[in-house]
Order: sequence, then structure tokens, then C-alpha cells
Amino acid sequence: MANYNSIEKIISAEIIRTNEDNLLANTICNTAFVGDIKNKGDSVTFIGLNDPAVYDYDGSLTYEDIDDHATTLYVDQDKAFSFKVKDIEELRSSIGLADSQTKRASYLLRNQVDTYVFGLYGDAGVSMTETEVTPENVLAVVTAMKQKLEEANVPDGRTRIVVPPFIKSKLLLAGIKFQINNGVNGTGAVGFTDELGCDVFVSNQLATKDGKTMMLAGSYSAIAYAEQVLETQVIDRMEGSFDKAVRGRLVFGAKVIKPEELVCCPVTDGANV
Repeated sequence: MANYNSIEKIISAEIIRTNEDNLLANTICNTAFVGDIKNKGDSVTFIGLNDPAVYDYDGSLTYEDIDDHATTLYVDQDKAFSFKVKDIEELRSSIGLADSQTKRASYLLRNQVDTYVFGLYGDAGVSMTETEVTPENVLAVVTAMKQKLEEANVPDGRTRIVVPPFIKSKLLLAGIKFQINNGVNGTGAVGFTDELGCDVFVSNQLATKDGKTMMLAGSYSAIAYAEQVLETQVIDRMEGSFDKAVRGRLVFGAKVIKPEELVCCPVTDGANV
């Protein structure tokens, strides 16, 4: 049996690069966890510190103990991909191309993860009233969401909003310019703007309910996220076939850990005239 260890590592790296550059969960969430992920069901810990007390100074100081504030996140989501290939060398040469099978698998995994993370909208600490958005009121809607975060003491530079494509269109009509966020590896393709005093990202994976899209604004610490690529394998020969195959798994978990720093606004698509 051939040794495909090198190509398995290349495929794993391809998935990791795609997630780093295109997965909004990696961009907008707290990913600074402690612990190892080896399989579904494992847990990791997000470490924080309780806020110190501030008091009137009268010439003497009182030193308090600051306790660790730890949050446990269970990695309870498990997604897989698998497909047949006729020629492993052809697969190897296609890795990195925009339309390769491994690239498509990476993008589809990304969609699954972002859909899950944005599905946590029900845990947002602030829920705004449903709004029909037009080019005339879109800036007011986005500004109102950002105001809710400022009222929760989330500083400028730590706020982000994820909007659906129809909100992007209305922002463009309102004069806001977007660019492509290329990510850390230069392969990203996420719509992005920072012209509104916060980071605004575009996603087609926001949750919908009863015809409304659940637009989410929050701090970069509001949601915890952890992932691990597992068991990327090349199968030398499938049973009963001369075909080879590629398969892989991604396990992940997400949790709202600061609900007071997460705002949900149900929006509908109003007219663009």
C-alpha cells in the first residue's frame, strides 16, 4: 500500500488555511483556548480574569485576590467529507486551485461551521425589534446595533457586525465602500468594511426564521470557538473498486460566553428604490 502521508498533510493544511482566511467563526470569535482536541466530545478551557475593584484612594491601598474565570467549551460538532479520485497525482497537483475538490470541501466545511455559530443568536443578551431595511434607514439600523454594544462598554476597535448580502447592497447604495478581507494567508474572499466605526463582515450563513435574517453584532470575545482537523486520509483502493478516495473530519464547538456583548437584530429586505 502506498504511503500518502505527505498529501494527507497537504490536504489538512489546505483546510486549515481556508478556515483561517474565510471562516468567520475564526475571525469574530474568541479562539484563545487551553487544551487539546483529539476527538468529538473533548473539552477546552477559555481562561479569563475577574475584573478588579476600583475604589477611592485615601492614602492606603488594599490588594485583592483576582480569581481565574474559566469557561469550559465542549467540542460536540463533527463534520466529514469524502470523495473518490481516479488519480492521486492529479489530485496533488490540483490542491490550492480555486475549483479543486479539496478547496470545495474546505469551503463547504466553512459554511457548516459558520451556520452553526450564527445559529447561537438566541443566546444574545440584547434582542432588537424586527426592522425592514432600506438604503434610507440601513445606517440607522447598523448604528443602533453598535450603540447597544457601546452601552455594554465594548470599546471601539473590539466591535464587529455580520450582515447578510442584502444589507451589504443597501450599505453600498448608502455610499459605504467594501473590500475583500484576504485573511492571514492571502486567500480570503470575505466582504468587509471598517467605514462605520467597527468591523462589518458579509456572510450568507446568518440564521433565518420566519422570513427574517438574524443579523448579529458583538465583541470579539462574545462567542468562544474551537476546532480541530481530524483524520484526513487517502484511501489507496476502495473495496470492490479500483478507485482511490479522500476523506477528512473537522470537529468543533462554539458557545456564547458574554451574552451582554452580543446583539441580535431580525431584518428583512426592503426596497432599494
